[in-house]
Amino acid sequence: MNRKLIVPAVAAVVVIAIALALLASSPGAGVPGTTQTTPSPSKTTPPGSGTTGGQNTQPASAVGQGTQQTPSPTQATPSTTQATTQPPRLSGTVTGGGSSFVNPQMTTWSRRFYELTGAQVNYQSIGSGAGAAQFLAKNLEFAASDVPMPRNKYEQFRGRFLQFPVVIGSIVLVYNIPEVAYEKTGKYLNLTSEVISLIYMGEIRQWCDERIQKLNPGLRLPCKDIVAVHRSDGSGTTAAFTLYLSVAYPPWNQTVGWGFTVKWPADEKAKRTGAKGNEGVAQTVLQTPYSIGYVEYAYWSMNRDKYDKVGGVAYLKNDNDGKFYFPAAESVSAGADAGLRRYVAKYGTLPSPDADWNQVSIEFTNPPAGYPILAFVYVFLWKDYSAEGYDYAATKAALLREFFKWVLTIGQTQLVEGYIPLPESVAQLGLHALQQVKP
Repeated sequence: MNRKLIVPAVAAVVVIAIALALLASSPGAGVPGTTQTTPSPSKTTPPGSGTTGGQNTQPASAVGQGTQQTPSPTQATPSTTQATTQPPRLSGTVTGGGSSFVNPQMTTWSRRFYELTGAQVNYQSIGSGAGAAQFLAKNLEFAASDVPMPRNKYEQFRGRFLQFPVVIGSIVLVYNIPEVAYEKTGKYLNLTSEVISLIYMGEIRQWCDERIQKLNPGLRLPCKDIVAVHRSDGSGTTAAFTLYLSVAYPPWNQTVGWGFTVKWPADEKAKRTGAKGNEGVAQTVLQTPYSIGYVEYAYWSMNRDKYDKVGGVAYLKNDNDGKFYFPAAESVSAGADAGLRRYVAKYGTLPSPDADWNQVSIEFTNPPAGYPILAFVYVFLWKDYSAEGYDYAATKAALLREFFKWVLTIGQTQLVEGYIPLPESVAQLGLHALQQVKP
């Protein structure tokens, strides 16, 4: 489901309160198909990675040179009152599904919530596209997606459902190149939006291509064919990844576009393979020499030692400020802050929970500064579970209200490495939305 991006880049800043106006239309017809982090442990920052083109690739200096001159609102934590309020004891079960991007975090939240309340929140990591489809078909009580509800579905179900962010995450490029594995060289690759696009377009086919070598003068890259790994299922991670390429590298937008699924040029021109879920891509790259793939940060973090033995994770250049960033908490927070500032500068305030959020995702990606590939994770809830025909509607609605109230308050302080908390103003927007969930 391709969509051509009309607006390539955009504006800036801190999120304010809830807005009532609908947003300007998203690229083409909007989000395709059915279209993160606690303070990072010191282990996140690798020892030296060298210098490229005069840009320091050390994580600390990459995020420290003018990218965060004021505290980032994305690092805001819930108020003391919210953070110390425990949920009541509950009973019952609800089932949600969708984004594999958020699965590590959703699983952690669900387990902790069960320990506190006795209520079960089951989550199925089936991909954002499938999650949205199953939610709209009433087979799930809620869904999670790395991009908002696609415009056509939003219009079809307009006024009946709510969507709001619950956490922020980043997408990283992992690779398997034994000759230059981090364990051997002490360095990770530097990559740009252009090089990544050309790899997935099948134009750059070997690791020793001069365009990659130029970015990594301290590494001797092998002349081995690149295996470009991508998602085989309808994926919000794919939507967020291809949206980034569409914004950052116009030729990608003109030829491929973005969506839950796209037609990958590398499938016809070069070596490639598909895998299901973030889990599948992460494992495929680990098991396939000379491969590259895109996954949510937590999937690299959980396998960090294994990746360092065969390859690593890439520093990415932000085309707007010209710096290379490691996907550490500080650089992702800086990117989220810059992207939100740009949105608010252009549109004033965020949309209401029953409005279209596609333009928010467009402004959020490829931000003016900081790590460039990041996304909100959105949750979809019905406004009235009884009117939508759910059995035990009152019990399910009450459980969903309590769970996401906890997620948006205490849950923001209990994040898996690789996710970052929402600005408090965004969390408040979700809390207000929960008041509309009935019966």
